[in-house]
Amino acid sequence: MSWTQFFRRKRMMEDLDKDIRDFIERETQDNIERGMSPEEARYAALRKFGNVTRVKEETWELWSLVWLEQLWQDVRFGVRMLAKNPGFTAVAVLTLALGIGANTAVFTVVDAVALRPLPAPTPDRLVRLYVKSPQGVERYFSYPDYEDIRRQVRSFSGVAACYRSGKFLNSLDESSEVLIDDVSPDYFTVLGVKPLLGRTFSRELDGGVQSETGVVISYRLWQSRLAGDPAIIGKEIKLNGETATVIGVTPPHFQGLERLVPTDMWLLIGRASEFNHAYPAGRNDREFETVARLSEGVTIEQARSELDAFSHRLAAAYPEANRGITFQLVPETKQEGRMLPIGLLLMAVVGLVLVIACANVAGLLLARAEARRRELALRVALGAGRRRLARQALTEGLLLSTLGGALGFALSCWLISFQRVLMPPAFAFLGPDMQVDLREVAFTAGVTLAATLLSTLASAFRAWRVGLAGVLKGEEAALVHRGHRFTARNLMVAGQIALSVILMTTSLLFLRSLYRARNLPVGFDTHKKLAVVKLFALEGSRLRPQQFLPLLAERAAGLPGVKRAAYAFRIPLSDSGSGMNAPVSIPGYQLPESQSNIPIYLNAVSPEYFQTVGTRILQGRAFTSADGPESLRVVIISETMARRFWPHGDAVGQSIKVGERNTLIVGIAEDVKIGETRELPLPYMYLPYSQTTYGEGSVIVEAASDPATVISLLRREIHSYSQGLVIRHVDTVQSLLDLSTYDLMLEFRLIGILSLVGVFLAVVGLYGVVAFIVGSRTREIGIRLALGAGPRQVKGVFLLQGLRLALTGVCVGVLAAFAAGRLVAGLIYSVKPYDPVSMAASAAAVTGIALLACYLPARRATKVDPMVALRYE
Repeated sequence: MSWTQFFRRKRMMEDLDKDIRDFIERETQDNIERGMSPEEARYAALRKFGNVTRVKEETWELWSLVWLEQLWQDVRFGVRMLAKNPGFTAVAVLTLALGIGANTAVFTVVDAVALRPLPAPTPDRLVRLYVKSPQGVERYFSYPDYEDIRRQVRSFSGVAACYRSGKFLNSLDESSEVLIDDVSPDYFTVLGVKPLLGRTFSRELDGGVQSETGVVISYRLWQSRLAGDPAIIGKEIKLNGETATVIGVTPPHFQGLERLVPTDMWLLIGRASEFNHAYPAGRNDREFETVARLSEGVTIEQARSELDAFSHRLAAAYPEANRGITFQLVPETKQEGRMLPIGLLLMAVVGLVLVIACANVAGLLLARAEARRRELALRVALGAGRRRLARQALTEGLLLSTLGGALGFALSCWLISFQRVLMPPAFAFLGPDMQVDLREVAFTAGVTLAATLLSTLASAFRAWRVGLAGVLKGEEAALVHRGHRFTARNLMVAGQIALSVILMTTSLLFLRSLYRARNLPVGFDTHKKLAVVKLFALEGSRLRPQQFLPLLAERAAGLPGVKRAAYAFRIPLSDSGSGMNAPVSIPGYQLPESQSNIPIYLNAVSPEYFQTVGTRILQGRAFTSADGPESLRVVIISETMARRFWPHGDAVGQSIKVGERNTLIVGIAEDVKIGETRELPLPYMYLPYSQTTYGEGSVIVEAASDPATVISLLRREIHSYSQGLVIRHVDTVQSLLDLSTYDLMLEFRLIGILSLVGVFLAVVGLYGVVAFIVGSRTREIGIRLALGAGPRQVKGVFLLQGLRLALTGVCVGVLAAFAAGRLVAGLIYSVKPYDPVSMAASAAAVTGIALLACYLPARRATKVDPMVALRYE
C-alpha cells in the first residue's frame, strides 16, 4: 500500500463497507429466493460472510502500514496522558531540558575549540612549522628563515607567516581595542580563505610597495564595531593615529589561527612597521608563527625529510643564528586537538548530569507506572499485548525527551548568545567562534534519543511485567508496602547521589587547584593595591616613552591616594606572554657547541619599580637615577639566573654582554613569574628603561586604598599631558591573577555549575522517592499514630530510609571519585587526584543536602490526621 492510500483511509473504508453490504444483500436475496424468510436469509448470509469487524481489520492490515497507524495511536494517547498530568509533564520536561541543554551547550564550546576543523579548504593538508633548538621546541620563526623556506622547500605549495602584534585602538573610541595579525602577502592564499567582501592580500597585488595601507577586517569586527556598513570597502579607519584603508572582510567563521583569541584585523607585515615598528630583519628575531600547505601528492613524511635536510643546509649557511636549529612540522589537525583533553573532561562531566537527569525522570515514570498499574492490567485483560504496552511507555518517554530536547536546544542557544556577557572582564578578548548548525542539531537529536532510552526503559520493562491477577484481586495496596517494588527507583536514586559526589569532588579539586595557583609566590607583592595603565603613543605624536613615562610617573606620585608610582616596559603576569628576550653572552660559561649565546627574557624598569611592586632585591642594589642613557650599562638579574650561571654566588660585579653591549650586573632580584603563576622559575633580567629604546610602556601606581579611586584621576592626568597618548589597557593585581589562571578558573566555573545542577537533580530525585513513600504509606502512618507512635518516631522511619539511600550513594560515589580523580590528574595543579579534603567535603555536603531533602517529606508525614488516614484508599 502506498503512502497516498494510507492518508485516504476514510474513503477506502467507505468503499469496503459498501462492498460488504452489497455482498450480504445479494446473498440474502439468493436465500430468500431459495425459500427462506427474510430474517433467516440475512442471518445465513452473515454466517456465510463471517465476522464483519474482523474482516475489516484483516483487510485494513493487508492494505495499510499497521505499525505507522499504531504509532500514531500511541502518540495521540501519549499526548493525552501527558496533558492530563501537566505537573508531572512540566517537571520531567524541565529536568530533561537541563540535562540535554547542558550537553548541547558544552558540545558547542568543545566543537568550536577542539573538534571543528579550520574553516579552510582541505585543512588536512595544512601543517604548522616549529623551531627546535637546544633550549627546546618553540613555534616562532625569524622572517628570513620563513622566506628561505617559502622559496626553497618544494614540499610546500605555499608558506605563510603570522605575527600577533597585540592590542591596537581603532578610530571609534579610546576603549575600542582590536587584535591584529601581521601576515605575509600569501597568508589567505595558503589558507584558502575567500573574502566575504572586497579582497584579501596576495603576493601579486601586495608584494610591492604601495602608497596606502590596506587592512582586512573580520566579520565580527565589521558587525560589532563598524555597524555592518555595506560600503565599508575603500573606507579609511584610524589605527594608532595612522590611516588605513579597508580592502576586505573575511567570512563569518574565519577568525584567524587562534581559536580562543580571535583576530580582528590583518595587516601586511611590510605595512605593520608603520604601526608597531615590529618588522624584523635579523635571523635572531624569532617572532613569527608559520603555517604551510603541502604540495599535491606530497606526504607528511616526505615534507619532514626535505625540511630536515633544508634546516641542516641553513645551519651551515648561517652558523651564528641557526647553529643547532632544526625545523619540525605538525599537522593542523593535531594542532586543533590541543584543547581536546579538557573538552573530553567537560563532556564527561555534562554526560553525568544527563545520566542524573534521566534517572530522575525514570524515577518519576516508575512512580507513575505504579499509579497506573490497575489501568495497565485492565488493558491486558481487554486484549492489549505486553509489547504494545511497553511500546506505549517508550512513546511517552520519546514525547517527553523530544519536548525536553527542543527546550534544551533553545536554552543552549540562549546561553551561547550570552557568551560575552558571562565572560569576566579580564577575559573579554577570548571568544571562540561558537556556531550552532546541523552538527549541534544532530548532536541534540542523538542526546535526546539516548535520554529516551535511559529514562524510559525501566518503566517500559515494568509495563511489560504488569501482573494481572494481583491487581484484579485487590493486592495493590499490599504490594506498595514491600520494599522490592521500589528497588529500581532506590537504585537510581543511590546512583544519582553517587554521580553527584563525583561531580562535586571534581569541582572541588579544580577549586583547590585554582586557590593554590593564585596563592603561589609570583615575585611581587600581590597584596599591594596596584593599578597598571598601559600606554601607547600615536604615530606622528613624536612622543618617546623615555620622556613621557618618567614625567607621568612623577605626576601620578603626587595624586591623592597614591603612595608610589613607577614605570616599566611590562609587568609580570600581563597578557603579553613571556615578553621580550635578548641574546646574552657570559664570559667563562661553557655553552654547547651548537649554541653561540643564551636567550634571556628581560624587562625594562624605572628606579622605583622594585619598591612599588614589592619585588625584593636580594643582593647588590636597585637602579638609581644615575643609571642614564650615557652612563655605564647595568643589569639586575634574577635569583635563578644567578644560581645557574654563577653557582658560587659571585654574580654581582660580573660583566656580561646583552646583545652587543657590555653590561655590569649590579643586583640580584627574587624570582618572578613571567607569564603565569604555575611556571617554573626562569632566568630573567631587568634593564634600566632609560638605557633602552622600547616604544611603549606602563605606569604603575600603588594606591593607599581601592585602586579604582585612583584610576580615574590617573586617566585624567594622562589625557591632560598629551592627546597623542592613548590608554591601551588598565590592570589591577586581581585582574593579572585572573588572567594568569584563567584556564583553571573557567574549568572550575563550568564544572562547578554542572556539579550544582547534578546535585540539585539528584536531591530532587531523593525528595521524590521519600515523598512517594510517604504518600503511599499514608494509611500505615495513620495506624501508627492512632496506636500511639510519636511524630519523632514516624519522622525517624522515613529519615532513616532516605538516609540509607543517601549514604549508599555517597559511599559508592567516593570510591568512584577516587578513580575519576586520576583522569583529571593532568589538568589540576598542586592537588592530588585523591585529595581527601575534596572527597570528605563533597561527601559531607551531599549527605547534608540529602538529609534536608528527606526531612521535608518526613516532617509532612507527622502532620497526617489519623482519622483521615484510616479512611484513605
